[in-house]
Amino acid sequence: MWTKPIVTEIAVGMEINCYACAK
Repeated sequence: MWTKPIVTEIAVGMEINCYACAK
């Protein structure tokens, strides 16, 4: 089961990863 905090953390982490990749 996914809890909201974990989902949010993953979403933020992926966003940062994508940004770093694009940069």
